[in-house]
Amino acid sequence: MDMDKLFLDVQSLLGQTINNTPSPEEKELFRIAAAALMFISETGRTHSFEDYLQHGKEDPPYAVASFKTREEADTWLKNHPEPPHGTHVLVSDDYHLVAYHRERDIRSLIKLPAIESYLEDLARRGPVVPVASFSTREEADAWLQSQPKPPRNAFISIAGKYHVAIYHRLINHRALYPLPPAGEPEDAS
Repeated sequence: MDMDKLFLDVQSLLGQTINNTPSPEEKELFRIAAAALMFISETGRTHSFEDYLQHGKEDPPYAVASFKTREEADTWLKNHPEPPHGTHVLVSDDYHLVAYHRERDIRSLIKLPAIESYLEDLARRGPVVPVASFSTREEADAWLQSQPKPPRNAFISIAGKYHVAIYHRLINHRALYPLPPAGEPEDAS
């Protein structure tokens, strides 16, 4: 996908739409959409956006950082010059929303069930045959960490229960998540 051409085509379409839109409020909304494209390009996030367009529905919710403990995450948040408001970070593989009010310098991490709907969707589609089976989570984690090219998401079995091995590409982080029961075949034991 040629992102430069795509951005130019979208900006051209937005420009035509702005010119044909009588409402000043709608014109402003189209200008904001065009500015969002420029921001993506000027901040060097074009490739990340391309990945999002290609894989966004297949990937788990994006995260911008990963921490082993809440204390590490809180330290990062406290020391960050401008925390990325509205993004997710992982704390022990649990999703947290970054909340930042710039004018009052209020910073917070809010635990959210962001991964649950993604896992429920995978469960509804039904897992395929597990790529690997393990007796313990430790064995499964060791396997995932040792993969030279981690799977984007792969079904595995741990003690007869389905899990999803996920690779968070943007932050080079690997995690295991249990699949909700609806995704386990009836004969799994």
